[in-house]
Amino acid sequence: MSGDSHRLRIRLGAAAVVVAGVVIVAGCGSAAAPSADLNAGAQVFANSCASCHTLGAAGSQSQIGPNLDDSFRAARQAGMDEVQFRGVVRRWIKIAQLPMPRNIVTGQDAENVSAYVASVAGTSPESTVRRAQPRPPEAPDPPRQEQN
Repeated sequence: MSGDSHRLRIRLGAAAVVVAGVVIVAGCGSAAAPSADLNAGAQVFANSCASCHTLGAAGSQSQIGPNLDDSFRAARQAGMDEVQFRGVVRRWIKIAQLPMPRNIVTGQDAENVSAYVASVAGTSPESTVRRAQPRPPEAPDPPRQEQN
């Protein structure tokens, strides 16, 4: 085998690996972010979520669950991407803590709600971000003693 044909095979092999990697990554991206219907998400939010969550765009003002506008405003102002919000909402739905039931919506409804909330949460001008109040470190009472 000549040196030129050997180099050509190496280059073709490397190109095939790169193309395969691009195809795999492209496939992962589409699986991670399936298409969503924002209008359907707004409807499902109104029926399943608005009774507990405040979300200005949905016109809901409940105090039972977290205020979604306040939950996302600081992150949105810091430049976090809407795709990240969508993933956070989807995860909250899946691993919800009481009083919210886990998987209150599933499948395409969960994708639609996640996309809808991600597109509007933290955009309401009425919502405010409150800075955390600094607290002095807490000392154990009584102070801990080393045991020998």
